[in-house]
Amino acid sequence: MLPLPLFGGCACGAVRYRVDAEPEETGYCHCRICQKSNAAPAVPWAVIPLTGFAYTAGELGMWRSSEDGERRFCVKCGTPMEFRVRDGETVGLNTVTLDEPELIEPQCHVWCSSQLSWFDTVDDLPRKQEG
Repeated sequence: MLPLPLFGGCACGAVRYRVDAEPEETGYCHCRICQKSNAAPAVPWAVIPLTGFAYTAGELGMWRSSEDGERRFCVKCGTPMEFRVRDGETVGLNTVTLDEPELIEPQCHVWCSSQLSWFDTVDDLPRKQEG
């Protein structure tokens, strides 16, 4: 059980959010869209119900990263905040934006078919070739 609520925000501090629900799933994503949009070899994320997630400050930009997905970011500093499936009921939160990111540990790896050969984590977590 997490010590809810959790809080987080962007690098410049303009965007802030609150999490009031336990994650449904957590992991590392190795897909090419996450790699490119976050300028990182993998992105740690948590699936949070929208009913337990709210922005409390700041302005977000949005871009459609695929036919079904949208990504939101801080318009001031560009920090990637989240991914959402259109008309979905959850948010894929970038967990490194939490004030205490160590509280949510990844439980799996997804899109390992796109994992970069020179990057790996030392763990025994389940690995899925796709999402």
